[in-house]
Amino acid sequence: MQNIWKRFSYYGIGFVIGLIFVIFFFQNRGCAWLPANRVKNTILDKVLVVPEDEWQRMQAIGLNKEDVLSFLNDGKVLFKSSLKDMNVYPKVYVFEKKKRNDNIRLQFSLYDDSFIALVHHLANDSEAQRFEQLDGYGVFLRAPRDSALVFVDPSKYTQCKASGLDFPDKENIEKQLVRTGSINLSKSNLMLPKAEHHLLYEEVGGRKVEGKAIWFESRITFKDFFWDEALPCEESFSNL
Repeated sequence: MQNIWKRFSYYGIGFVIGLIFVIFFFQNRGCAWLPANRVKNTILDKVLVVPEDEWQRMQAIGLNKEDVLSFLNDGKVLFKSSLKDMNVYPKVYVFEKKKRNDNIRLQFSLYDDSFIALVHHLANDSEAQRFEQLDGYGVFLRAPRDSALVFVDPSKYTQCKASGLDFPDKENIEKQLVRTGSINLSKSNLMLPKAEHHLLYEEVGGRKVEGKAIWFESRITFKDFFWDEALPCEESFSNL
């Protein structure tokens, strides 16, 4: 019996030492079950978006895209400063990270059923804030590394509208969306049970496209595209 307890004690010591090494060397990559790393991984599964005016202010103080992404690698999550009430959206998580000699704080807003996470800089001692509706446009900073991130709804209506694209295949849409995408925050409604996103991107030939998308089965699902003139196939839907 004494030998069994001795073995358990050795096992426990080894487990603790191994845990310390995992936390120290791998941080969020090896400990996804830790609260802070669960938050980071949830945000990394979203499209990171910064409102244009906010992005200008962040750049003015020397922050770039790599700086923002670094918060999700080794930034500290300030749970006490975050807004994480159950069933209240958006949930807002405050991150802190030292840059040069300054402590920089950013907040990441997560909406109930949206594929974006909104980023804002918190100046001085300002507190986290919930943004239910924003004006203007948002800049795409990063999209999840998913080989099938975009989907075009198979309904006859959406397929009709998609036929107006130069390249309607979802692989091309995804490529151009990641490269040139932005979001019209004024038209989008992130507070709906099924959040609506008005996205813009450039096709290969340079034409700008606007489309409405939702988050469905872990995909950015386009439901509509908008054109200056109606497409011939739209006539069958005009009386619906």
